[in-house]
Amino acid sequence: MHEVQKILIPVNFSEDSANGLEYAVSLAEETQAELVVLHVAQKKEAESFLDLLAIMEGSPVLNRPPANPVDRLLREKALDLYRFIENVVKTPGRLKISRKVALGNQEEKILEIVNAESIDLVVLPVRKQSFFPHLMGRGKLLKMISRLPCPVLLKPPFFEPWPQSGIIRRWAFAR
Repeated sequence: MHEVQKILIPVNFSEDSANGLEYAVSLAEETQAELVVLHVAQKKEAESFLDLLAIMEGSPVLNRPPANPVDRLLREKALDLYRFIENVVKTPGRLKISRKVALGNQEEKILEIVNAESIDLVVLPVRKQSFFPHLMGRGKLLKMISRLPCPVLLKPPFFEPWPQSGIIRRWAFAR
């Protein structure tokens, strides 16, 4: 059987991400794997950041500065990621944690990191209210999972039952 040496966990600083990170940490400790924590800043977030900088510095928004503010955004997101991990992970010295911050499309960046880092397992935290409609409806999650060359573990929130309403109902599991 293939041994898990690297686990990827994408985070967006939400409570669901914190729960997923806690679970990925426990898996990494159990398997003695390296944990790669990824945050992907969206392009619209970078544009909003540039607009805010332009307003604060009094320069017109039409003349966007070169890539320097984007680098600044990525540095700030890297610091946010460091703080997020520090708040969630109780024993950081017990395992190797790599931090990655990228700018762009989340699905593409996850696929890129999986291939570049030779990831063995991806842990995806999911929100209980939107999981099944997201998986079945638009299919973005299913499409991304199908493109990954490694196993994917979907992690729902801790200690919360799945909703009774939705696509899959309680009677679907009755005998």
